[in-house]
Amino acid sequence: MLAPNEDTETYEVLEPTMLTPEEKSEKFRINSEIDILFILRGIMQADSLITLYPDYESDFILTSILSINSEKKEMVIDYGINDKHCHKALNSKELVFVTTQNRVKIEFVCNQIKKIQFNNKDAFLVNVPEMLLRIQRRNHFRITTPIVKPLKCVIPIPGKSSTAAKAEVAILDISCGGTAVIDQHPIINFDPGIIYSNCQIMLPEIGTINVTIQVKNTYEITLRNGQNCMRAGCQFINLAASMEAMIQRYIIKQEQIRKMK
Repeated sequence: MLAPNEDTETYEVLEPTMLTPEEKSEKFRINSEIDILFILRGIMQADSLITLYPDYESDFILTSILSINSEKKEMVIDYGINDKHCHKALNSKELVFVTTQNRVKIEFVCNQIKKIQFNNKDAFLVNVPEMLLRIQRRNHFRITTPIVKPLKCVIPIPGKSSTAAKAEVAILDISCGGTAVIDQHPIINFDPGIIYSNCQIMLPEIGTINVTIQVKNTYEITLRNGQNCMRAGCQFINLAASMEAMIQRYIIKQEQIRKMK
């Protein structure tokens, strides 16, 4: 599901989890048809949003389960708003679905899809998955940054040798696992997969951390002030223990400040 962000009117996109073959085969795997249908019905009844990735690619569709037919082993899901992504889904061999149920990450793969009409609206018809992953792991605690004086991520501009050739982007939130920034810089590209090294983030009263970030996803959000912008979710790559400790201290300090208000 897409988790609400305190300072926006949007949600955070979940991505497929990288698991070892052992984890997929034993620890998180559910094969029972009864259990799978029970979980899927719970997701449908909660009207949970689901992120659909055609063929594991970075493009995604936000959808939800509309109906489940256990006898035919089919389910109807909501049609996406992006025609290009919907067309890609209809021509995909595998459809990866990611959501949450009771704060536990749920993933499953369907390999049959077609476009239908459901309640006089476009919809997808997919097969009920034969296997489902229920992944319960401890996630990094994420904190939104101040609105008035947001944190800044300073990124060296690729191809520029001058040390002064750097770009600043505002940070929306941060955790020990990564950060989300506002994608509105005219030069810096936030296409998924791009990696930026030697980035700097100044944490007030804590210090400056040096990080390598990899862009994981981008999508449009609406801030509290009504402004629309693009949000880029970035993951920290090989974060040093000293840098992680500084982020933890910053998060703890911000939580203490919020509790005092």
